[in-house]
Amino acid sequence: MLIDTHAHLNFRAYDNDREEVIKRCQEKGMAVINVGAQLATSKSAVELAAKNKNFYACLGLHPIHAFDEPFNEADYAKLINDKVVAVGECGLDYWWFKYLNEPYKIVLLHGWGGSKDERFFIWLDSELTKLGHKVLRFNFPDSDNPNQEAWLKEMRQQIGYVNGKTLLVGFSLGGVSILRFLETLDEDASVAGVYLLGTPSTSLSYEEIKDFFKTDFDWNHLNAVCQNFNVYSSTNDEVVPAEHGQKLADKLKTKVKLINNAWHFNLDKLSELLVNINEDIIACEKKLPTIEQVVKKQEEVLLAQINLAKKHNLALMLHGRNGLENKDVYAEMLAILKKEKVERAVFHCYGGTLATAKEIVKNGYFIGIDGPVTFTKKAEEIQSIAKEIPLQNLLIETDAPYLTPEPYRGQRNESIYVELVAAKIAELRGITKDEVIEQTWQNAKKVFNFNI
Repeated sequence: MLIDTHAHLNFRAYDNDREEVIKRCQEKGMAVINVGAQLATSKSAVELAAKNKNFYACLGLHPIHAFDEPFNEADYAKLINDKVVAVGECGLDYWWFKYLNEPYKIVLLHGWGGSKDERFFIWLDSELTKLGHKVLRFNFPDSDNPNQEAWLKEMRQQIGYVNGKTLLVGFSLGGVSILRFLETLDEDASVAGVYLLGTPSTSLSYEEIKDFFKTDFDWNHLNAVCQNFNVYSSTNDEVVPAEHGQKLADKLKTKVKLINNAWHFNLDKLSELLVNINEDIIACEKKLPTIEQVVKKQEEVLLAQINLAKKHNLALMLHGRNGLENKDVYAEMLAILKKEKVERAVFHCYGGTLATAKEIVKNGYFIGIDGPVTFTKKAEEIQSIAKEIPLQNLLIETDAPYLTPEPYRGQRNESIYVELVAAKIAELRGITKDEVIEQTWQNAKKVFNFNI
């Protein structure tokens, strides 16, 4: 049987068409293990398993959420039933927190008909750069004829990853674009602050920008990815009256900062904004952990989840990412597993070296292979692992909605695409796809201890 041993069909990326995605899995006659990253998504993974044939669940607290919520063993233990096959994804992630050693990234976004060279943007860029921050400003495509999809695409390309040191400043339609951008972020994302200046809450009857207001905003998600919204309105703005700022502030759980006679923020500088940003950065610095605290906390949470897995005779679903010098998360996790005498574990979406992979399987654990094995660039290491590690120690997975394999790379991933991973492994090993599917199915039954 074809099985995707690691997916997130329980994530919000599938909220609009989850039933159709599940139907495609059922038509394929495959099995799927959906994985939680926090308590809420663990609950939804369990719910999906209960409702759907050949669906199973894995529950746990992802290492990047070690500071977002406590790991309460009793809360997770209550969710365990016959269709829960593992604890996780848990582990160590040093890549996500490397931003703690980086400067703040402050993005300045212009509005309709504007440019990155708005007068107060140039001033703000200079002031923030003097303080050691990284300032990013760029032009949206076809500013006079704005298109939401094109503007969001440009934002994704220019901004890249957001994190607890990212602040977004948007003027007018640039502020609306920030809100739409935040809506596209997944459950793992968060930003340090958002500043909306003269931002409309509706299209103001302008046909040219109706595209940005064709649906209501997902206020719940916006407030989840940012707890620090700042709304600025001018007392005499004839383009975007102050009531728009008040509406946004009410929905975003903040207050309007009224600026006297700023019109539509056609200013040389805005001292209040600079002060606001500096105060927020100072507050953020007091809340952010150190790298040493991250390492210690992640290890504590991992050990707690190992304890839960051992108590309930469940496998471990491990997540690891390197990102700090002189540290190898995969070697560190392997040492912990050996010390804690863990019997069954999967190194999901393995991203380490072939040498460490050989040590992992020598100790009886499994390696998860995902979509990147199909890539044509920078895939040599994972392809060598897929080729040389014994097939009896490999599992195939998607990590959907992430890591979509070729030829669908760049689109949202789905569990049915795990067949493409199997096909690539077969090609690398010189065997048939069916052989890979059958052996990885047997491997899954062994590690997750279930029968269908």
